[in-house]
Amino acid sequence: AQSWALRSLDVYEELSARPEETGVRMVEGVLGETGLDEVGAWASARLPGLRAATPAEYTGSGLWARLPLIDMSTHLPWLRERLVAAGGTVENRAVTGLAEADAPVVVNCTGLASRELVPDPAVRPVRGQLVVVENPGIRTWLVSADPDSGETTYFLPQPGRLLLGGTAEDDVWSTEPDPAVAEAIVRRCAALRPEITGARVLAHRVGLRPARDAVRL
Repeated sequence: AQSWALRSLDVYEELSARPEETGVRMVEGVLGETGLDEVGAWASARLPGLRAATPAEYTGSGLWARLPLIDMSTHLPWLRERLVAAGGTVENRAVTGLAEADAPVVVNCTGLASRELVPDPAVRPVRGQLVVVENPGIRTWLVSADPDSGETTYFLPQPGRLLLGGTAEDDVWSTEPDPAVAEAIVRRCAALRPEITGARVLAHRVGLRPARDAVRL
């Protein structure tokens, strides 16, 4: 896993030279509830500027790091164009089983749809909700986990907007935004960066992540 992470970092650093094209930027931010003694020596050697956050910067233990921040609305179309340029083809059609794919190797990236496609009834949703607001001038990201409630709070600056999160509701199927959840997300983020208070809401996003109790190979 460490080798994959380091190789991914190499690739994303290269792609960050063309952010408008690839959607990848290298951005500084704070990983909350993490100390220098909790990361391996490889991190200090590979991530210049890695340091502990001061009490004025973050309440509790936190770690500054410069990591890839990816705008998926740009990155995914770029990946598709890269596939086509390499000779691949994209076909949109409905399938009811993996056996319908006429290929020697099938990589199943259907997410929650694997529950019916494989089929695999052990796959279940983990509901996530985000709030998209106008960026009041925040240029760094932050991820913070509450050790008592288990809630994760984060804000991620993207071009023209700021993403606020988040939730992880196990086995919840609804894709409708919950106003109370949205208000709580904004409130938690504003507690970390007061300038988020009153930021104009641009959109609400809900997604269902696939999960299962054990990895299936």
